[in-house]
Formats: sequence, structure tokens, C-alpha cells
Amino acid sequence: MNYRLGGALLAVLTCGCSIVDPSDRDELRDRIAAMPLQAISELKRWGMNTAAVRWLRSKDEKDQVGKLQCRYQAGGQWTNWADQEPPLTVADMLYHLIKTPLWITYEMAKDQWESVERQARKTDLMNSLPIPGGATVECRFVWDFRYDPEKVPVELTDPDEFDSDDIIDAMIAVPAPPPGWAFPELVPLLCPLGAGPGWGCPPTPTDPTGGQPTDPTGGQPGDRP
Repeated sequence: MNYRLGGALLAVLTCGCSIVDPSDRDELRDRIAAMPLQAISELKRWGMNTAAVRWLRSKDEKDQVGKLQCRYQAGGQWTNWADQEPPLTVADMLYHLIKTPLWITYEMAKDQWESVERQARKTDLMNSLPIPGGATVECRFVWDFRYDPEKVPVELTDPDEFDSDDIIDAMIAVPAPPPGWAFPELVPLLCPLGAGPGWGCPPTPTDPTGGQPTDPTGGQPGDRP
């Protein structure tokens, strides 16, 4: 994955000209591997959330990610599928990925939007049909081909793509832990790998601000990618 190269370059740049001691990464890798499966799953989901936010921020927020289509049956006949408004946009996906209290993945963000919009569109359609006794309405979601889960970077959709090194690189790549960060015990092991002051690490010699370390347990507003 691209995170590995990016994380390695960031570590070198943050530490000046030195190369990170491989034993530092080994220790953190072993610590993650020894965590309960539920905790590892949560870290992977966070990594997938971070990857999705980063990728979507490179797109136009008005881009259509997908749309709902609905049809209804009356008198034994189904109508053709009809596009519904509003469509799912990049901005909608980012909203759910960033604002949902628990970290969610790319496809989970779509599911959250769809669960609300599907019911709303079905209700609107039922209310607009002048058919005695009502009608049967069904809706489906259709991805835009550019944002189909089979077309996006695999790290957005496959947790098996995230191993311990990918989790480490994802942590180093963000300026600070997001609010609600539940793994403060990992922070001291991140500092030698190049994590910044936002993680509570001491400023490095190349840090132009000479800032003070911050609380690694809660982050700062806006720190979440």
C-alpha cells in the first residue's frame, strides 16, 4: 500500500537525517499483534476510515457517488426504475465518515446515507401515488462507476489489506489522534517512529514551532482526517 512508502518517508523527514531503528517498529508491531482481536479490528476500521477520507478529499465534493432508483407495482405491473433525488455525493460520504461517533468504512458510510434516504423516498413516492389501496414500492442503490467499491483503492473496502505496518503508518501520517482515541498505550511507541507533537510526542529538532506536546488521548478539534 501507498501508506508504507509515505509513512517511511515521513519518519525519515521528521527525524532529520537519521533512519528509524527497526527495533522501534518491531516493538510497536508486536504490541499491536498482541492486542485483542476486537481492538485490532477497531484499529483496522480506523485505518480504513482514514484512507477513505483521504481519498475522497482528493475528489470534487459535488461528484455523484451513487443514487437511489425506485419503482412501484400497481395493478400487477411494475413501473420502470426511476432515478431519485438527491443523489449521494462525495460531500455526503465525507460527512458520515467524519461525523459518525464510531469509525465507519467507505461502504458503511454509503449504507448510513441509504438507510435514511431509502425510507424517505419510498414514503414520498407512496404519498404521491393517487392509487386506491396504495402500491408496492421498492428502491435500489446504484453506484457511480468511478466510486464503485470494486473500482476504489482496495484499502477502502478490505480490512485484510491492513496489517500492523499499515496501521502504524496510518497513525504516523495523521497530525494527532482523533477524539475518542482508545489506545493511548501505543503513543510512546509511536514517538520514535516520527509521530508529531499532536500525539503528545516531544518536538523534534526539525520542528520549526518548538511547540509543546499535547494530550494524546483526545486530540484537538478538527484533527480527525
